[in-house]
Amino acid sequence: MSVDLSSVETGVVDTKEPSGLGCLVIVARQHGLHLTTSQLIHENVLGGDEVTTSEILKCANNSGMRAKAVHLDWDGLSHLKKALPAIVCLKDDSKMVLLRLEGDENNPRVVLRDPNVGEDALLVIDRIRFEDIWTGEVVLAKRDYEISDENQPFGFGFITALIFRERRIVRDVAVAALVLGLLGLAPIMFWRLLSDKVMYYKAFNTFYVLCLAMLVIIAFETMFFFLRQYLVHNLTARLDVKLSTYVFERVLNLPIDYFERNQIGLIARDMREIFRVRSFLIGQLFGAILDSTTLLFFLPVMFFFSPLLTFIVLGLSALIAAWLILMLPYYRKKSTAVLAAEGAQGAFMVQNLNGIRTIKSLALDARQKHMWDVHVARVAKARLAEGIAGVTIQAVVRPLERLTVSGSYAVGVYLAISTSDPVYIGALFAFLMLSQRVAAPLMQMAQLVNQLDEARMAVGIVGNLVNHEAEEGRSGHGVQVPLQGHVEFSSVLFKYKGAVSPALNGVSFEIPTGTTLGVMGKSGSGKTTITRLLQRLHSDYGGLIKIDGIDVREYDVDHLRRNTGVVLQENFLFSGTIRENIAAAKPDATFDEIVQAARMAGAEEFIDKLPRGYETYIYEGSPNLSGGQRQRLAIARALIVNPPILILDEATSALDAESEAIVNANISRIARGRTLIIISHRLSSLVDCDAILVLNRGVVDDIGRHEELLARNEIYGSLWHQQNSHAMPTRRPRANFGGPTLVS
Repeated sequence: MSVDLSSVETGVVDTKEPSGLGCLVIVARQHGLHLTTSQLIHENVLGGDEVTTSEILKCANNSGMRAKAVHLDWDGLSHLKKALPAIVCLKDDSKMVLLRLEGDENNPRVVLRDPNVGEDALLVIDRIRFEDIWTGEVVLAKRDYEISDENQPFGFGFITALIFRERRIVRDVAVAALVLGLLGLAPIMFWRLLSDKVMYYKAFNTFYVLCLAMLVIIAFETMFFFLRQYLVHNLTARLDVKLSTYVFERVLNLPIDYFERNQIGLIARDMREIFRVRSFLIGQLFGAILDSTTLLFFLPVMFFFSPLLTFIVLGLSALIAAWLILMLPYYRKKSTAVLAAEGAQGAFMVQNLNGIRTIKSLALDARQKHMWDVHVARVAKARLAEGIAGVTIQAVVRPLERLTVSGSYAVGVYLAISTSDPVYIGALFAFLMLSQRVAAPLMQMAQLVNQLDEARMAVGIVGNLVNHEAEEGRSGHGVQVPLQGHVEFSSVLFKYKGAVSPALNGVSFEIPTGTTLGVMGKSGSGKTTITRLLQRLHSDYGGLIKIDGIDVREYDVDHLRRNTGVVLQENFLFSGTIRENIAAAKPDATFDEIVQAARMAGAEEFIDKLPRGYETYIYEGSPNLSGGQRQRLAIARALIVNPPILILDEATSALDAESEAIVNANISRIARGRTLIIISHRLSSLVDCDAILVLNRGVVDDIGRHEELLARNEIYGSLWHQQNSHAMPTRRPRANFGGPTLVS
């Protein structure tokens, strides 16, 4: 679909409704808010004419968003990145949505969307033409989440919402920390009083009272320390559970094409970053905050003893913080390089473990070892650079840290000698102990800058993973009526992302309830795509797919897939017993139901011969089962829920003749009472189907029974003769020896 650029280049845009409000609707949808133009006009009492920037800001702020207008040049626009999409104002007072910037420095381009044109009609223009029509004004808008809103995208705000939910525990921890900070003054005051009052005046009664009071304080301190640590560990466990389950659930909810376009090793690495976030929150940030509560009590006492020495301690701590902030970009660059190298190494390792059979069978050990050595060298080089950067930072921090205590104490000693005041000398010892207790949290808070940046990177990595849009249909509000199995495709058009031609192009057919449809065609003809759309693994198709007269997109995804059993050519079995694998989709299945499913799939005959029967343990990758056994277990697993629709997608193509015969013999029993779709290259599996669909390059070439297709369809007939030529009588050719001869 194309867009007429003439109206844009001349500054005239034909608008059907206020383009500014249409742009705001598009931006809001990107942030999970579903608004309409009429709703915005009604709620904000606007006219039907083009709206001003201030009116857009008003509408955004009244609709649960935060918006602001800024004036930028091209360089400022190129730095927006995560702030996109944004609304750009054009010189004719109309608005468009800036989706992204693409191209390189020599040929930069902007991708725009006109709200009054279809979403597929994107406008791509170069920098010069864009600057000719752009006023320089940009409206930035994002969703305004409450601090306790757990529906916001993953980030520090989301983590804060989780912590806010546990505010009672946080409150109790804070109270315990404050009490501990106050009690932390007791030892210092105890030593000061012992040296100034008891030793100087030899007051034994005071000594006994102070010792008794100190014992009571130690008991209270121990109790509050235990209470604080108990609450911290409780909070840690709660956050750990919530973060881990949240990330895993979000990853499982991602659409199938995300996993097909990204390496599993990189996804696993990104998921593990959540533990770094948790470690920072609970171990470093929370620890620094709790330890810093002592500053509330210690700093005033230090100022009381000596304002000069206190300013020295604080000044040196500020120098450490300034140095860490200055070196942060340099260290961040090195840390990012390590993260990228480790991610590539991890992805390569997972890939090799998954493909270990191929490596062994093709003797690729030496090749893979060499490639692993390259990855190890890159990681080692990146870690070395990161380590040197860290050492450089610590080389400056360490002397400043020493000077914080020793330097301030030296200045105090000089002042004590100058004044020759014994009271000042006693205060100096107390200040020394205070400065030691204060220096640790100050150093911790200064180093927190570095750790915060690492945690920010980890949050960004996890956010890029889990903030992708989940697959549609998981709202919990979809149709969940029982399925009968009447399937209908009407002019279905579908193209995979990045593909040149559509996988399905206007496909239409109908499968009545309880019938069997065979699907055949050459590789790439769209056979498997039909089953993927029927399971709603993809929702971005044209046309209609109906089950029992209801659009597939109206069904709840989980309900739809529970009622659609699928057996693939290569099926994944989980580590566990045979019984657990068969009952995976129905954990509460009785043993009789498991046996019945295994019997229908033809798996019972080999399971009974195993020493432990249904309790036989299947190892990862199921190496202790043959291909035919794995396939029959997969069929039993699909049948355990008694699905009204069953799809066998090349389910017998990898089987030997004996296993295929067993499965084919059971298909008539399996098909009884359900709609069955059989996709197979082996046409012998399709002979008894009620109808056979012939696909060719994404379109329906023909549909009919076996005998009909054999007589009229070239694709079906030629493949049938290829596969069954061995069964046809052929004459053996005679060698030509120059004609018959008479032998005497």
